[in-house]
Amino acid sequence: MLSVEFYDRLQFTGYYSLVRESTSRILQTAELPVSKPMQKLSIGVDVGGSSIKCALVDTASGQRLERHSVPTPAQGSIEDMLESIASAVDKLPAALPVGLAFPSVIVRGTVRTAAHLNKGWIGRPLGELASRRLGRAVTAINDADAAGLGEQRYGAARDVRGTVLLLTLGTGIGSALFINGQLVPNTELGHLRVGDREAEERAAPRIKVERDLSWDAWTDELNLVLREMHALLWPDLVILCGGITEEPENFFSKLRCEAELRIGTLRAEAGIAGAALATTLGDT
Repeated sequence: MLSVEFYDRLQFTGYYSLVRESTSRILQTAELPVSKPMQKLSIGVDVGGSSIKCALVDTASGQRLERHSVPTPAQGSIEDMLESIASAVDKLPAALPVGLAFPSVIVRGTVRTAAHLNKGWIGRPLGELASRRLGRAVTAINDADAAGLGEQRYGAARDVRGTVLLLTLGTGIGSALFINGQLVPNTELGHLRVGDREAEERAAPRIKVERDLSWDAWTDELNLVLREMHALLWPDLVILCGGITEEPENFFSKLRCEAELRIGTLRAEAGIAGAALATTLGDT
């Protein structure tokens, strides 16, 4: 008789055959199915302005299998941030690689900007520091680029050619740009000047809350941003992601853009899925 521990491990992979006898579960055979692809598991972590979200992700399908979230110590020390990331990731299976989506320009694993973070992060090797703290292989990537990868592989941008612009709407506005499926990393278009202000100081959902804007007033600001970005890039498709896109009925029909507009399929979890996927693509 196989042990319960072996049964649990086998069940986790999805490759098992179970026969019930009376009220007891008895494992009789285990075999690989012909039609079901093998899971390729990684951990995706998305560091946002208010929370750090992570999940176990099947990178073959994009399915998020187990989720955890902790508050983000945005202006805390480097040690505080690493400890918070660890407190979420340590709840997930050991030895799996980690994709870490971070709100910064990331060049070869190193932080280059810190618009909404402790400025002490600038110049620090995020991938190396996180790998040391977590005891796992870590791939660091810009957070919006991670969301873009998620939507390109599993969501609204899948199989789309031409120029695709993805915008993440949250504490700031992040951007991911793809040309015929190839990522142009670290575009950071949320800092593009639109009139007298940066795009994210006009239309980030944080601004809607801080300025107590109505949906119509906020949508007008977002339309200004979309118009400016379209004039610069002439994308074929613009995808919107982030928590606010869970409420499309409040604003989406009022948006105006010459490009096709879509709400991201993965919504607020695009960054998690894309970060996990990045572990299969190498460092960004």
